[in-house]
Amino acid sequence: MIHIYYGYGKGKTTSALGAGIRAYGAGMRVLLVQFLKDNKSSELSAVPFDVYEAPSSLSFNPDKSYSPWVNSAIEYVKNSDYDLIILDELLDIVGDFISVNDVISLLSSIDAELILTGHKEIKEIFEIADYITLLEKIKHPYDRCVKARKGIEY
Repeated sequence: MIHIYYGYGKGKTTSALGAGIRAYGAGMRVLLVQFLKDNKSSELSAVPFDVYEAPSSLSFNPDKSYSPWVNSAIEYVKNSDYDLIILDELLDIVGDFISVNDVISLLSSIDAELILTGHKEIKEIFEIADYITLLEKIKHPYDRCVKARKGIEY
């Protein structure tokens, strides 16, 4: 089944990782792929399951030089045989680094539980999802220009 955690509220990645930990605890093989993030996110030191290694550094708005990494991650996922695959921030690379049709093709070709996160609502992807959870921001310190804090937001 396909799960989606999306919106501008805090907790998308945290929810996906929690589901991954539950699956791992039940004996499932779990893979995490994080798009638009470098390999410095604090959660990476604590997750008990496999992680596809992200770039060592990444600009806030990556350019087309990020495409080869995205392509390699997608190929890895296509050829994997995990029970649960978390595609963190996948929704936010659609249109820039992967087409909607390529995402739908990817999702339909994988025999695993899939979790997608991101900010964007993408109608064609949402139509084939089984679970969709909207995380809506009501209030956030970022609104007061408080920068992301290690261990809380990353």
